[in-house]
Amino acid sequence: MILENPWLLLILIPFGLLCFFWREKKFLGYSSLYHVREPAGFKKIVTKLPKPIFFGAVFFAIIAISHPQTKYYKEETTLRGREIVLSIDTSFSMTGTAIETIKKIVGDFIKKRPNDLIGITIFGTDAALIVIPTMETQLLERSLERVQASQVGYQTSIGEGLFTSITALFEKEMGRKFTIKELRKGINKEYLDDYAISFVKEMEKRQVIKNKLIILFTDGIYNIGISPDRPLRLLKRMGIKAYVVAVKASDVTGVDPEVAAQHIEELKEAVESTGGKYFHAENFEEVARFYDEIDSIEKDKIVIETVSKKKDLFVYPTIASIFFLLVSIFIENIWMRIP
Repeated sequence: MILENPWLLLILIPFGLLCFFWREKKFLGYSSLYHVREPAGFKKIVTKLPKPIFFGAVFFAIIAISHPQTKYYKEETTLRGREIVLSIDTSFSMTGTAIETIKKIVGDFIKKRPNDLIGITIFGTDAALIVIPTMETQLLERSLERVQASQVGYQTSIGEGLFTSITALFEKEMGRKFTIKELRKGINKEYLDDYAISFVKEMEKRQVIKNKLIILFTDGIYNIGISPDRPLRLLKRMGIKAYVVAVKASDVTGVDPEVAAQHIEELKEAVESTGGKYFHAENFEEVARFYDEIDSIEKDKIVIETVSKKKDLFVYPTIASIFFLLVSIFIENIWMRIP
């Protein structure tokens, strides 16, 4: 407990001195002392209580006006849902029909999930975070409208899109302890290095991994940046699922057909290793299964907002002060007059 106005406790000093030096004698007048007996036993003890009880009332009154409060504590606003990042391929091969197909599926997906935190990233030659995970549907829809092909370059770096999505999921938790640059180095090897492993363990320790997932909207063909299997390997280690909604490229990919087919197969295997699945956007039944698959994922607690608060405690000493005052009045004006 802390006091907002601790200086008011100085008032206790003069009241303490008054209590110490107060020697006033009170008496009850009777016409004859023949029938009056000196109080004895419990009643005699009670007759001596009014003064200390009165000063107890004063003491608690002073504590109350000093405005006692609890120390700052954190109060969380939570709901049950999922935290999802939608990563959209905006490379040149998505020009035209492909990007419009993606935007339609993503738009429908956003509307059906009012209780999920949803973020958006895009990737081409580079990758960019458009919206951090939020429940603001209108913001997501407006941001989606502005997404266009070739927005962050003509080439396709699925790996960069995945990594940017991971950092979007854990932006709050990374703080000063972990940096995007070092984490990217940690995963861009044949194995997860100590830095990446320490990141995973820290997130597990904080229990912030549940109910998170990443959904890729792409043709599955990449030709630049880190290999997709490296960020997917990190997701697998963390137990986070990744899904792909594959959209047929509407323009040239710049990749040999055999290499493109190999990339698609490798991406499918890496995604499935996380526990996720690979769907085809051209097949309406598969899109419906995609929605059902996401709906089947268990919801967990999501912290929407954390606020630091204090709780006022003045009501308790106020009640105590009133109680002591009433007891003092009762003893002096009623109890002591009872024969």
